[in-house]
Amino acid sequence: MAYILRSGVSYAWVGSVPVILDLDHNRYFKLSPRGSAALLRLEQGQMAIPGDAEILLESGLVCERECASTIAPTENMPVITASYFDEQRRPSLRHVMVAVVDQLWSFAVIRRAGLAVAVAKLQRRIQRSRGQECPGNISSLVGAYRLIDLLLSAENRCLVRSFALARSLTRYGVPFSLVIGVRTGPFGAHCWVQKGESSVSDHRDKAREYVPVLIL
Repeated sequence: MAYILRSGVSYAWVGSVPVILDLDHNRYFKLSPRGSAALLRLEQGQMAIPGDAEILLESGLVCERECASTIAPTENMPVITASYFDEQRRPSLRHVMVAVVDQLWSFAVIRRAGLAVAVAKLQRRIQRSRGQECPGNISSLVGAYRLIDLLLSAENRCLVRSFALARSLTRYGVPFSLVIGVRTGPFGAHCWVQKGESSVSDHRDKAREYVPVLIL
């Protein structure tokens, strides 16, 4: 019997600890040291020892399939060296309205339907996104989000803000990556939007301490 990552599950190695994101259950969790060793053997295609399969199946990380699939952590992102967020740009009224509408959408979907639905909706929108990218749209949109941050603190709103900003960028055909990252000691999670080596949603250094666990 072969094993694959369960649908809606992704993970990242933070040092020697695998941190798992389970979208369907809106949770993060870590494996025990024994589970971590079992996962490492599965990644490397080594012969499993008794109990490996049971540990990984019971954790909800993997499920059984007849055909094997690659088991691997989420890839890393390019190191952030610049940030649109650090630029000073006065937003247009149009972009402020877009930012307001998309933040309301993001809040409603994440709050009522959950993270898995929000991810699925954004993925479909990204696939349909077409248009001629204009750098001015990015700077003006970021300026609009910064303006809203003066009224609604960005603290503890990274998920809603990042999903909203990602949705706004799809309106203008801007390619980007939405990233959810994790850290340990203490545990923390952060969501941001990145374009190449530039952060779009945060100051330049904000995301550096997090390891990507999910990338759209």
